Amino acid sequence: MITRTSKRTPVQSVPARRTISAGRTITAGTPITAGVRPRQAKAVAASTNGVKLTPAQQAFANQLRNNCKMISRNITAATNTSNIMAKPDFLELLPLFVQKLIATEVVGSVAMKSRQQLIPYFKFIAENTKGETAKGTVINSPFVNRQGQDPNWTGRTVKNEAVAASTLAYVPVLPGSVTLTVTDASDVTTKYIDNGAGGFVDAATGTTAAITIDYATGFISGAQGTVAATYQYDNETVGPDAAGNYGAKMAKGYLMLDEINLIAEAHEIACYWSIYSAFAANTEYGANIGEMAKEAAVSELTAEINSYVFEELAKVASYKPQFNWDASPVLSGAVVPSDYLNMFKLKLGQAAASIYQATRLTRPNKIVCGTNAAEYIAMIDSFSAAGVEETVGPYKLGTLDQFEVYVDPDYDANTWVMSCKSADIRRNSALFGEYMPIVSTDAIGLANASVQQGHATMYALKVVNPATIVSGKILGTF
Repeated sequence: MITRTSKRTPVQSVPARRTISAGRTITAGTPITAGVRPRQAKAVAASTNGVKLTPAQQAFANQLRNNCKMISRNITAATNTSNIMAKPDFLELLPLFVQKLIATEVVGSVAMKSRQQLIPYFKFIAENTKGETAKGTVINSPFVNRQGQDPNWTGRTVKNEAVAASTLAYVPVLPGSVTLTVTDASDVTTKYIDNGAGGFVDAATGTTAAITIDYATGFISGAQGTVAATYQYDNETVGPDAAGNYGAKMAKGYLMLDEINLIAEAHEIACYWSIYSAFAANTEYGANIGEMAKEAAVSELTAEINSYVFEELAKVASYKPQFNWDASPVLSGAVVPSDYLNMFKLKLGQAAASIYQATRLTRPNKIVCGTNAAEYIAMIDSFSAAGVEETVGPYKLGTLDQFEVYVDPDYDANTWVMSCKSADIRRNSALFGEYMPIVSTDAIGLANASVQQGHATMYALKVVNPATIVSGKILGTF
C-alpha cells in the first residue's frame, strides 16, 4: 500500500524594501545614492545539488574556480580598434581601358574581298622628251595631275631642251626662233640669239658668235659646253625629214596599267586562364574572366591598328622646315600671344597650300599631332574642341577650319603631320584595307583545367600618295 505524503515548501523570508528616512532632507543637489553603503557580494559556494564530492572531484572544482579568477585578473587592457581585424569591403570591380578605332577617320578605307586586293588604274605617261617634259613623266593618273603644267608640250615651242649630240630634237627649226644658253667648263653661262640666217650673236654684247645652226637638221656647231635651247619648229610638216621619215614631230604619250597592291597580314593574340581563376573571379567579384580577356585582346588589336597607321603617316611625311613655328618670341614680350598664334595657323595653311600646288589634286584635311602641339592648336580662335574627357590612347581633339585634328601620344610632343582623306579613293594619302574583321574563337576548356581563346584579324595599309603628306614642328615654348 502506497501512502502519499505531501512536502511542505518552507516560506522564504522577504527582505524589507529599503526606504529613505522621512527625516532626511533631500534637495535638488543631493545625489540619490548619497549615504548608501555599497553592498558586499557574498562568496558563492560551489553548488553540489546535494551531491557529496569526492576529494578528487573537489580538487577539480577548486581548480576550475582558480582558473576563472586568473582570467578575470588578466583582463586589464582596454579594447581598441587595433584589436579587431578590419573586414574589407570592395567597391565595384574596375574595368579595363578600351581604345576606339580612329585610324579609319584619318585614312581612306576599302573592303578587301581577297587576301591580296589589287586596285587597278591607268597612268598617262610621256613617251618622249619634249622641252621641259622628260620621257617617262606621269602626266595624269588617279594620284598625279601634271595636266597643263608644261603648256608647250603639245605646241610648236620647245623650251629649255637639253641639247644632245649638238642636235635639236624637233625639226625643221623656224629661223630666228632659237635661243641658246651655253655653260662652259668654268660654269660661266652665256646666252646667244639666232640671227635668222643660221648664225648667233651674243645676247649681252651683240657681237657675232662662232656658232651656227642647220635649220633643216637642227645640228649646231661651235657651241662649247653644256647647251640648252629654246626654239620653235614647224609641227605641221609631215616630211620627209632629212632621214627620209614621214610624219610631224610631236609629243607622244601612252597609257600604262598599274595597280595598288594591298596584302592583308594576320594579327592574332591568344588568352589563357584556369577554371579556378574563372570561378574565383566570378564568386568573389562577379567578374567573367572570358569576357574580360576578350575585351582586353580586342582593345589591343584595335590600338595596334591606330599606332600602325599614324606611325606610317609620320614615317612617309615630307618634313618641311619652312612650315615650323617658333613659339619663343612670346616670352620676350615682342608679340601678343593671341595674335601670334595666328602665325601658327598661317604656317598650317601654307603647308596645305604647298601640297595642293605640288599635286594639283587635293588639300589636306587631317592633322595628327603630338600632345604639346595639340595645346597650341587648341588656343587658336577658330578651333572647335571635341569631347575628350574619357579618351584613351589616340583621340580626336577637334576641328580647325577644314582640318580635323587628332592627337597621338606616341608622336613627338611638338610634331604635327598633315594628310588627306576623301570619299573619293583617288584623293587619299593612304588606304586601310580590312580583309578579316576581328574574329574570336570559341573558348575551349582542356582536361588540365585551363581554358584558351584566340582573337585574330587581317588587314593591310598602303600609302598611295606620299606627296600629300607633310610634317612640321613647333620650336621653342611659352
